Amino acid sequence: MPTKRKEDRYELDPADGLRRELVGPWAQEKHQRLRHYVDISRAARRKFQGNSTFIDLYCGPGRARIKNSNIVIPGSAIAAASEAQRHSAFGEIYIADLDETNVAHCEQRLEQEHIQPVFSFVGEAETTVRTIRQKLSPSALHLAFLDPYNIQALPFSVIRTLAELPRMDLLIHVSTMDLQRNVKAFMANGKLDRFAPGWRERVEPAARNDVALLAVFHHWCDLIRKLGYQEVGDLVERVSGARNQPLYWLVLASKNSLGKEFWGKVSNVSPQQRLL
Repeated sequence: MPTKRKEDRYELDPADGLRRELVGPWAQEKHQRLRHYVDISRAARRKFQGNSTFIDLYCGPGRARIKNSNIVIPGSAIAAASEAQRHSAFGEIYIADLDETNVAHCEQRLEQEHIQPVFSFVGEAETTVRTIRQKLSPSALHLAFLDPYNIQALPFSVIRTLAELPRMDLLIHVSTMDLQRNVKAFMANGKLDRFAPGWRERVEPAARNDVALLAVFHHWCDLIRKLGYQEVGDLVERVSGARNQPLYWLVLASKNSLGKEFWGKVSNVSPQQRLL
């Protein structure tokens, strides 16, 4: 799949002169689910008395406009942090992105919302996650939102590093479109090894695209289970577009028994199809 140019993905926001991203309409629902999860987990954060964090390794510029509309929405880090501030704020916010301008503009917008403290990092997620991991308290409650532009930007090592912490919830966006279009190419060029290491033991390369796609995803979920997230297979939502085309999977990985209860509420945002 061709990589979009930056000028196709961003524009200047007349409200503050900073960059904003151009996104599809499904971004609203994705962020609604994120906000909902942050909201219903507020009691758990209160128990930790400020010893909680939100981590966004693909933060973007902090604001976006829905394509072909005038609807402007906050980015994921601002959506989550501002929702938390209503009842039980995160003790720390960690943001990162490969693009330095994205990080700078997201940080400015968090500051405008009086959200602090914020720690920012620039680089590939595989690198920034290790730096952030070293700064996180093992006794804290953590929530990481992983929303990469494509699956190549989400090597499994990112999830493995975050999972080292005992109280790390992961809300992960996996692009079905990206995998569906490119799964055979990723198998051939070795890029699938980073996303789902060991896939050859579970996936038949000669299988039809749709069969191979599901096999890769099931294998990826099994890898997450082995990190201690036993119920991840039950906490998956497949989100489709207006023409019922598959867009992405939203996956919750939680080691806490409350995760399944929370997910039952979060996944009720709108009628969608369960995959597993």
